[in-house]
Amino acid sequence: MNRIGKVASERIHWPLFFFFLLINLSACDSELSQEAENTVYNGPLRTLEDANIFHSDSGKVKAKVVAKKILYLQSEDREAPNGFHTTFFEVDGRESATLEADYAFYSKEDERWRAQGNVIIRNRLNEETLRTEELFWDPKSGDVNTEKFVKIETPEEIITGTGLVAKQDFSSWTIKHPEAIFVIEEDEDGRENL
Repeated sequence: MNRIGKVASERIHWPLFFFFLLINLSACDSELSQEAENTVYNGPLRTLEDANIFHSDSGKVKAKVVAKKILYLQSEDREAPNGFHTTFFEVDGRESATLEADYAFYSKEDERWRAQGNVIIRNRLNEETLRTEELFWDPKSGDVNTEKFVKIETPEEIITGTGLVAKQDFSSWTIKHPEAIFVIEEDEDGRENL
């Protein structure tokens, strides 16, 4: 044995060395355990695949929300990361309109949905279509609104503007700041022209 190894071997008190090593390891384990207790999980509590949610009033279905996936969060908010498709119904049960978007988020605090990305409402009865990038829907009041650019297509015209308030079935609506109206006319061949 060389001189350095011999001196080191004589100076280390092995039982005392193992005692300090165990104390250090248990202190590290305690710190990790405490850190794990302080970590808050912010992910979904549950996930619904191929979800169907019904909104009703007095036993009558007012709307049906269909989504590939809905995440239920700890805050009781809901997220539809792959978008959703909503069908609105008349009192007699007939389908009146649809709402679809690429993404949707339900705020429990506000009790309303925020639809984003390729938001489209189609009213089946009056054949009008709304297109925008963001829309807020309040299932309780049955109203929708946005502050974003909107484009409304009717059988006779196309209307553009910024901001909108409307009924969820798009039976009535008001553009806050209209910008342009394009009248659709049919030519002699039956083709539509602006």
